[in-house]
Amino acid sequence: MLNKIFSLLILITLFLASCKGPIKQTEDENIDSNLVELNVIQMHQITMDTVRVEEERTDLALSGKVTFDMDYLAPVYSFVSGNVIKVNVSQGDHVNKGQVLAMLKSADVSNYEGQYAVAEGQLKTAQRNLDIAHELYKTKVYSDKDVMQAQNDYNSAKAALKTAETFLKTYKVSGTDTNALYTLTSPIDGFVVSKSISEGMNVRADNTNPLFTVSYLKTVWVEANVYENDIPQIALGDSADITTVAYPDQKIKATISKVANMLDSSANSMRARLVIDNSAGLLKAGMFANVVVHLDKHKKAIAIPKEALVFYNNSYYVMVYKGNHKFEKRLVSIEGTNETKSYVTKGLDKNEIVVSKNSLYVYGQ
Repeated sequence: MLNKIFSLLILITLFLASCKGPIKQTEDENIDSNLVELNVIQMHQITMDTVRVEEERTDLALSGKVTFDMDYLAPVYSFVSGNVIKVNVSQGDHVNKGQVLAMLKSADVSNYEGQYAVAEGQLKTAQRNLDIAHELYKTKVYSDKDVMQAQNDYNSAKAALKTAETFLKTYKVSGTDTNALYTLTSPIDGFVVSKSISEGMNVRADNTNPLFTVSYLKTVWVEANVYENDIPQIALGDSADITTVAYPDQKIKATISKVANMLDSSANSMRARLVIDNSAGLLKAGMFANVVVHLDKHKKAIAIPKEALVFYNNSYYVMVYKGNHKFEKRLVSIEGTNETKSYVTKGLDKNEIVVSKNSLYVYGQ
């Protein structure tokens, strides 16, 4: 009898266990895996913000390089052939306008000095002949024709001397010394950024490479590479922040001052120029630069704090507050971002509330 009762109890227990399993499974199916609930302590660790509609301002990241300001770049050439007898400056030196950079001994200069001396002597002779012609005209020895001829000879000699003087001024030679020296001087105030001359070398007048290059480094250019698909997005006057490898924490404000009208075939990109105030002298030609251009798209868009986004499995999510300490994992589509904001095209509505700080912490609960 006891055995029958015991067997009956086992059957009843097994039956109840089999009934309980499906009931728990049904309850689990009702749990929304996209909902997260935080306790009071956890709620104090997050920050929330309201979704707004704002003017869309996105950022475009470009790479670039610091170059000289070509509007203040002065190459220095020699207009005569000669031998370098003295070089007064080195690369990197600051020079003033008119300062002597180097001196050459030149046969060309000697020739021009000789031409000047000849022209000066011819003018003196012509002046004397003209004076004599005027005196003889008074005594009726010379006719009007003779005086006119003397005057023409004087005018020709004067023009020849003027031409010789122009040559000497062009070549910065005094004309009074017959030392055949030619001086190279700086055309502007600035720094010697390149130098390809040394004492003892021979210089040719037809050399196409500058002997010195002087640049006014208080302003420099940053030339950014704009790839073809980004060309429609940029425009003159767009503001930008520039950083360099040497100074990664220092943002330099600038605007796009010029956009090229053709692509650089070697880089398959177009150049955008930004003029930078370099009064502090931090930027050097050749430095690589990161350029972040701020684009104003002139349209309204749903904006959220950039930190509100959670990137997971190649998709973007935000944590939307549903009330009572509960949050929903919401898949969203992003059109663009800037330094502080992201712009949502799908998945959020105006005035919804999202986690703006520590959103990844909420997502992981």
